[in-house]
Amino acid sequence: MTMASHGITRRPVSAAQSAKAREQELLKIEQYNTLVAEVQALRASNTYTTATLSTTATLLSQNPEFNTIWNYRRRIVLHLLTPMSADEKLKLLTSELAYLIPLLQSYPKCYWIWNYRIFLLQTCSEQLDVTTALIVWKGEMKLVDKMLGRDARNFHGWGYRRGVVGEIERLQGRISGEGGKGNVDASAGSLVEEEFQYTTAMYQKNLSNFSAWHNRSKLIPRLLDERNANPEERRTFLDGELGIMQEALFTDPYDQSLQLYHHWLISATCSPASSAGAKSGEIVRLTQSQQLEILSRTLAWMRELLEEEPECRLLLEELIFVSGLVRGHVAENNDPDTISADEVKSDMQSWLDKLMVVDPMRIGRWQELAERL
Repeated sequence: MTMASHGITRRPVSAAQSAKAREQELLKIEQYNTLVAEVQALRASNTYTTATLSTTATLLSQNPEFNTIWNYRRRIVLHLLTPMSADEKLKLLTSELAYLIPLLQSYPKCYWIWNYRIFLLQTCSEQLDVTTALIVWKGEMKLVDKMLGRDARNFHGWGYRRGVVGEIERLQGRISGEGGKGNVDASAGSLVEEEFQYTTAMYQKNLSNFSAWHNRSKLIPRLLDERNANPEERRTFLDGELGIMQEALFTDPYDQSLQLYHHWLISATCSPASSAGAKSGEIVRLTQSQQLEILSRTLAWMRELLEEEPECRLLLEELIFVSGLVRGHVAENNDPDTISADEVKSDMQSWLDKLMVVDPMRIGRWQELAERL
């Protein structure tokens, strides 16, 4: 006789089978508890040998969330490294990195495994010569590429990538500095151009990749500084990024990743408080007339898009934000040839009224903004 559940045929488990399964489960628990007691006794006695390294590996393969044992394993590794030659250190550290790969495949979101891996890589930087350490860190990029290849929007993976890239740049800078007897510019060893191109490739595969856009925003100021870009080149770059966003938002105005990146671009470059003359850490400094020109152009295409998507909440919010910046410029300039402040206010009021309809969950916020107009 069989039982069907959700279209799946199931056979009843006999009492004998159930008892056998329970017996096997209890045996596993007993063996695990025995192993835990053994490792804890070794830890308490400060035993740091290759044998204990193997024993902890057995336990952690069964329970990778056991952070105390990862910390014990750190101490074992550091103790074993002390008398070793450079080749022996490299062999131990790379074998430890290899040991983690199957664990990461089975438990990709276990923080303790990643923390231990970072410890191993940092130990490579501290205990190996800089050229050898650089080879190990560059090898880590293959793991990062594979990880983001499986899940391109994994923000933990992107954060890990930034850490790996940062250390590769530091080590390459050290090597460059040693070769040049210490006289090296700040961008020596930089991977900013390659990483910027990587964000381009990733967002082209999926426009909704928030992590790629976020990483791009972190790279751009440094990218322009390292290019020694002049104001005209910076303005051209900004126009290019804004053009990318215009095309992307016409593709999907409901995508929050795109709206946030566009919002950042406008915020970073078109604030009324900005003045002429670029400085480190910024995209570009624009005159108020240049800012107003960009804002007006942005409003024009966003109005056009709103005609196609009249109930897009994100688009309405961004229209209000951009209009607020325009209103600030108009009030400050008091120029009769610019956009009418009353016209801007009227538009903002109509968009807020629309938001109260399409986004009633936040109606209090929209009413408050309308009152402040």
